[in-house]
Amino acid sequence: MTSAMTSSDATRRDFDYLLENARAGKALGLASFIHLDQPIGLWNYVRIAEDIAGQIQAGATILDWGCGYGQMTYLLKRRNFDVTAFDIGNPQQADMPDIPLCRGLEIVRSLHPTALPFADNSFDAVLSCGVLEHVDEFSQVGNERASLREMARILRPGGRFFIYQLPQRYAWQEATIRRLHLGYAHPRRYTDSEITQMLQAAGFSVERVRRANLIPKNLTGMPNRLRVFYSRFSRQLIALDGALCRIPLLNQVAGVLELTARRSTQTEQ
Repeated sequence: MTSAMTSSDATRRDFDYLLENARAGKALGLASFIHLDQPIGLWNYVRIAEDIAGQIQAGATILDWGCGYGQMTYLLKRRNFDVTAFDIGNPQQADMPDIPLCRGLEIVRSLHPTALPFADNSFDAVLSCGVLEHVDEFSQVGNERASLREMARILRPGGRFFIYQLPQRYAWQEATIRRLHLGYAHPRRYTDSEITQMLQAAGFSVERVRRANLIPKNLTGMPNRLRVFYSRFSRQLIALDGALCRIPLLNQVAGVLELTARRSTQTEQ
Protein backbone atom coordinates (compact mmCIF):
# COMPACT_ATOMS: atom_id res chain seq x y z
CA MET A 1 0.00 0.00 0.00
CA THR A 2 1.13 3.53 -0.67
CA SER A 3 2.12 5.61 2.31
CA ALA A 4 0.02 8.65 3.16
CA MET A 5 1.31 12.08 2.25
CA THR A 6 3.21 12.77 5.44
CA SER A 7 4.75 16.09 4.38
CA SER A 8 3.12 18.87 6.36
CA ASP A 9 4.00 21.26 3.53
CA ALA A 10 2.14 19.11 0.99
CA THR A 11 -0.99 18.76 3.09
CA ARG A 12 -0.89 22.47 3.89
CA ARG A 13 -0.80 23.25 0.17
CA ASP A 14 -3.81 21.02 -0.34
CA PHE A 15 -5.69 22.82 2.41
CA ASP A 16 -4.74 26.30 1.18
CA TYR A 17 -5.80 25.45 -2.37
CA LEU A 18 -9.20 24.13 -1.28
CA LEU A 19 -9.78 27.14 0.98
CA GLU A 20 -8.86 29.54 -1.82
CA ASN A 21 -11.38 27.86 -4.11
CA ALA A 22 -14.09 27.70 -1.46
CA ARG A 23 -13.78 31.43 -0.84
CA ALA A 24 -13.78 32.13 -4.57
CA GLY A 25 -16.98 30.13 -5.00
CA LYS A 26 -18.56 31.90 -2.06
CA ALA A 27 -17.56 35.28 -3.53
CA LEU A 28 -19.45 34.34 -6.68
CA GLY A 29 -22.58 34.08 -4.56
CA LEU A 30 -22.82 30.30 -4.73
CA ALA A 31 -24.64 29.24 -1.58
CA SER A 32 -23.43 25.66 -1.93
CA PHE A 33 -19.87 26.84 -1.18
CA ILE A 34 -20.77 28.07 2.29
CA HIS A 35 -20.26 24.65 3.88
CA LEU A 36 -16.89 24.30 2.12
CA ASP A 37 -15.62 27.59 3.50
CA GLN A 38 -14.81 26.01 6.87
CA PRO A 39 -11.20 25.09 7.69
CA ILE A 40 -12.13 22.11 9.86
CA GLY A 41 -14.23 20.67 7.06
CA LEU A 42 -11.45 21.12 4.51
CA TRP A 43 -8.87 19.56 6.82
CA ASN A 44 -11.31 16.68 7.22
CA TYR A 45 -11.35 16.15 3.45
CA VAL A 46 -7.54 16.02 3.56
CA ARG A 47 -7.75 13.47 6.40
CA ILE A 48 -10.10 11.29 4.34
CA ALA A 49 -7.77 11.39 1.33
CA GLU A 50 -4.86 10.40 3.57
CA ASP A 51 -6.90 7.55 5.01
CA ILE A 52 -7.73 6.21 1.55
CA ALA A 53 -4.11 6.52 0.44
CA GLY A 54 -3.11 4.30 3.33
CA GLN A 55 -5.40 1.49 2.16
CA ILE A 56 -4.76 1.04 -1.58
CA GLN A 57 -1.84 1.12 -3.99
CA ALA A 58 -0.78 4.32 -5.72
CA GLY A 59 -1.99 4.37 -9.33
CA ALA A 60 -5.23 2.58 -8.51
CA THR A 61 -8.33 3.57 -10.49
CA ILE A 62 -10.93 5.28 -8.30
CA LEU A 63 -14.44 6.47 -9.07
CA ASP A 64 -15.39 9.61 -7.13
CA TRP A 65 -19.12 8.89 -7.03
CA GLY A 66 -21.05 12.12 -6.56
CA CYS A 67 -17.96 14.28 -6.92
CA GLY A 68 -19.63 17.66 -6.35
CA TYR A 69 -17.09 20.38 -7.08
CA GLY A 70 -14.25 17.90 -7.26
CA GLN A 71 -12.51 18.46 -3.93
CA MET A 72 -11.95 14.75 -3.32
CA THR A 73 -11.05 14.16 -6.96
CA TYR A 74 -8.34 16.80 -6.59
CA LEU A 75 -7.01 15.37 -3.31
CA LEU A 76 -6.90 11.81 -4.63
CA LYS A 77 -5.16 12.84 -7.85
CA ARG A 78 -2.60 14.61 -5.69
CA ARG A 79 -1.94 11.22 -4.11
CA ASN A 80 -1.21 9.63 -7.50
CA PHE A 81 -4.51 7.88 -8.09
CA ASP A 82 -6.25 7.59 -11.46
CA VAL A 83 -9.55 9.26 -10.58
CA THR A 84 -12.78 9.44 -12.57
CA ALA A 85 -15.25 12.05 -11.37
CA PHE A 86 -18.97 11.23 -11.66
CA ASP A 87 -22.12 13.12 -10.79
CA ILE A 88 -25.81 13.11 -11.56
CA GLY A 89 -26.81 15.60 -14.24
CA ASN A 90 -27.26 16.22 -17.93
CA PRO A 91 -24.16 14.98 -19.80
CA GLN A 92 -24.42 18.03 -22.08
CA GLN A 93 -24.23 20.54 -19.26
CA ALA A 94 -21.04 22.31 -18.22
CA ASP A 95 -22.28 24.37 -15.31
CA MET A 96 -19.26 24.31 -13.02
CA PRO A 97 -18.23 27.65 -11.50
CA ASP A 98 -15.22 29.49 -12.88
CA ILE A 99 -12.77 28.71 -10.10
CA PRO A 100 -9.40 26.90 -10.42
CA LEU A 101 -10.65 23.70 -8.76
CA CYS A 102 -13.33 23.23 -11.42
CA ARG A 103 -11.44 24.37 -14.50
CA GLY A 104 -10.56 21.33 -16.54
CA LEU A 105 -12.46 19.00 -14.20
CA GLU A 106 -13.89 16.34 -16.48
CA ILE A 107 -17.07 14.94 -14.97
CA VAL A 108 -18.89 11.93 -16.34
CA ARG A 109 -22.61 12.62 -15.90
CA SER A 110 -25.77 10.58 -16.16
CA LEU A 111 -29.46 11.34 -15.62
CA HIS A 112 -30.22 7.81 -14.42
CA PRO A 113 -30.67 7.68 -10.62
CA THR A 114 -28.66 4.49 -10.14
CA ALA A 115 -27.17 3.02 -13.35
CA LEU A 116 -23.58 4.07 -14.02
CA PRO A 117 -22.14 4.44 -17.54
CA PHE A 118 -19.17 2.17 -16.85
CA ALA A 119 -18.39 -1.40 -17.81
CA ASP A 120 -18.25 -4.26 -15.33
CA ASN A 121 -15.01 -4.48 -13.31
CA SER A 122 -13.89 -0.97 -14.28
CA PHE A 123 -12.39 0.33 -11.01
CA ASP A 124 -10.11 -0.69 -8.19
CA ALA A 125 -12.07 1.46 -5.76
CA VAL A 126 -15.17 3.62 -5.44
CA LEU A 127 -15.56 6.55 -3.06
CA SER A 128 -18.85 7.69 -1.58
CA CYS A 129 -18.20 10.81 0.49
CA GLY A 130 -21.51 12.15 1.74
CA VAL A 131 -23.44 10.63 -1.19
CA LEU A 132 -25.13 7.31 -0.40
CA GLU A 133 -27.57 8.80 2.12
CA HIS A 134 -28.98 11.13 -0.55
CA VAL A 135 -29.80 8.53 -3.22
CA ASP A 136 -33.38 7.94 -2.08
CA GLU A 137 -33.81 11.61 -1.23
CA PHE A 138 -33.77 12.66 -4.88
CA SER A 139 -35.31 9.59 -6.48
CA GLN A 140 -37.64 6.76 -5.63
CA VAL A 141 -37.14 4.81 -2.43
CA GLY A 142 -35.21 1.61 -3.07
CA ASN A 143 -32.51 3.13 -5.27
CA GLU A 144 -30.10 3.09 -2.35
CA ARG A 145 -29.79 -0.71 -2.54
CA ALA A 146 -29.70 -0.60 -6.34
CA SER A 147 -26.80 1.83 -6.11
CA LEU A 148 -24.86 -0.55 -3.86
CA ARG A 149 -25.36 -3.36 -6.36
CA GLU A 150 -24.10 -1.02 -9.08
CA MET A 151 -20.97 -0.25 -7.05
CA ALA A 152 -20.28 -3.98 -6.82
CA ARG A 153 -20.79 -4.36 -10.58
CA ILE A 154 -18.27 -1.72 -11.62
CA LEU A 155 -15.65 -2.76 -9.05
CA ARG A 156 -13.07 -5.38 -9.88
CA PRO A 157 -13.21 -8.51 -7.70
CA GLY A 158 -11.55 -7.58 -4.43
CA GLY A 159 -11.99 -3.86 -5.12
CA ARG A 160 -12.65 -1.46 -2.25
CA PHE A 161 -15.74 0.62 -1.60
CA PHE A 162 -14.94 3.56 0.66
CA ILE A 163 -17.84 5.23 2.47
CA TYR A 164 -17.34 8.42 4.43
CA GLN A 165 -19.65 11.00 5.98
CA LEU A 166 -22.48 8.48 6.31
CA PRO A 167 -24.95 9.88 8.88
CA GLN A 168 -25.27 7.75 11.98
CA ARG A 169 -28.78 7.17 13.30
CA TYR A 170 -28.06 8.14 16.90
CA ALA A 171 -25.82 11.13 16.20
CA TRP A 172 -26.18 13.81 18.85
CA GLN A 173 -25.79 16.60 16.27
CA GLU A 174 -28.67 15.32 14.15
CA ALA A 175 -30.90 14.99 17.22
CA THR A 176 -30.04 18.54 18.31
CA ILE A 177 -30.69 20.00 14.86
CA ARG A 178 -34.09 18.32 14.71
CA ARG A 179 -35.13 19.28 18.21
CA LEU A 180 -34.08 22.93 17.95
CA HIS A 181 -34.89 23.35 14.22
CA LEU A 182 -31.38 24.60 13.52
CA GLY A 183 -31.21 23.70 9.85
CA TYR A 184 -30.79 20.72 7.56
CA ALA A 185 -30.90 17.25 9.13
CA HIS A 186 -30.41 14.11 7.06
CA PRO A 187 -33.68 12.24 6.53
CA ARG A 188 -31.69 9.03 6.00
CA ARG A 189 -29.44 7.79 8.81
CA TYR A 190 -27.85 4.38 9.45
CA THR A 191 -26.72 2.02 12.15
CA ASP A 192 -23.52 0.07 11.61
CA SER A 193 -25.45 -3.22 11.54
CA GLU A 194 -27.92 -1.91 8.95
CA ILE A 195 -25.30 -0.64 6.51
CA THR A 196 -23.23 -3.79 7.02
CA GLN A 197 -26.21 -5.97 6.10
CA MET A 198 -26.96 -3.83 3.05
CA LEU A 199 -23.39 -4.09 1.84
CA GLN A 200 -23.30 -7.85 2.36
CA ALA A 201 -26.54 -8.24 0.40
CA ALA A 202 -24.95 -6.30 -2.47
CA GLY A 203 -21.90 -8.60 -2.61
CA PHE A 204 -19.46 -6.90 -0.25
CA SER A 205 -17.61 -7.97 2.84
CA VAL A 206 -17.08 -5.19 5.37
CA GLU A 207 -13.46 -4.80 6.43
CA ARG A 208 -13.68 -1.78 8.70
CA VAL A 209 -16.30 0.33 10.46
CA ARG A 210 -15.33 3.49 12.33
CA ARG A 211 -17.15 6.44 13.80
CA ALA A 212 -16.27 10.11 13.41
CA ASN A 213 -17.61 13.61 14.04
CA LEU A 214 -18.32 13.61 17.73
CA ILE A 215 -16.89 17.10 17.27
CA PRO A 216 -18.89 18.75 14.46
CA LYS A 217 -17.07 19.56 11.23
CA ASN A 218 -19.91 21.33 9.42
CA LEU A 219 -20.28 24.74 11.04
CA THR A 220 -23.04 26.17 8.87
CA GLY A 221 -25.37 28.17 11.07
CA MET A 222 -22.98 28.32 14.02
CA PRO A 223 -22.11 31.67 15.66
CA ASN A 224 -19.13 33.44 14.11
CA ARG A 225 -17.09 33.30 17.33
CA LEU A 226 -17.35 29.53 17.36
CA ARG A 227 -16.38 29.37 13.70
CA VAL A 228 -13.29 31.48 14.44
CA PHE A 229 -12.32 29.13 17.29
CA TYR A 230 -12.71 26.11 15.04
CA SER A 231 -10.65 27.80 12.33
CA ARG A 232 -7.79 28.40 14.76
CA PHE A 233 -7.68 24.87 16.16
CA SER A 234 -9.05 22.77 13.30
CA ARG A 235 -6.27 20.19 13.11
CA GLN A 236 -6.14 19.74 16.87
CA LEU A 237 -9.92 19.30 16.99
CA ILE A 238 -9.77 16.65 14.26
CA ALA A 239 -7.10 14.76 16.22
CA LEU A 240 -9.18 15.03 19.39
CA ASP A 241 -12.24 13.81 17.51
CA GLY A 242 -10.34 10.73 16.37
CA ALA A 243 -9.40 9.93 19.96
CA LEU A 244 -12.90 10.51 21.34
CA CYS A 245 -14.48 8.36 18.63
CA ARG A 246 -12.46 5.37 19.81
CA ILE A 247 -14.13 5.47 23.24
CA PRO A 248 -16.82 2.77 23.54
CA LEU A 249 -20.37 3.97 24.23
CA LEU A 250 -19.40 7.60 23.70
CA ASN A 251 -18.79 6.89 20.03
CA GLN A 252 -22.34 5.58 19.67
CA VAL A 253 -23.53 9.19 19.37
CA ALA A 254 -20.85 10.25 16.87
CA GLY A 255 -22.06 12.02 13.77
CA VAL A 256 -21.04 9.68 10.97
CA LEU A 257 -19.88 6.20 10.03
CA GLU A 258 -16.81 5.47 7.93
CA LEU A 259 -16.60 2.08 6.23
CA THR A 260 -14.29 0.13 3.98
CA ALA A 261 -15.93 -2.76 2.15
CA ARG A 262 -14.45 -5.20 -0.32
CA ARG A 263 -16.22 -6.63 -3.32
CA SER A 264 -16.34 -10.41 -3.10
CA THR A 265 -14.10 -12.26 -5.53
CA GLN A 266 -15.64 -14.52 -8.14
CA THR A 267 -14.79 -17.60 -6.10
CA GLU A 268 -16.50 -16.11 -3.03
CA GLN A 269 -19.76 -15.24 -4.77
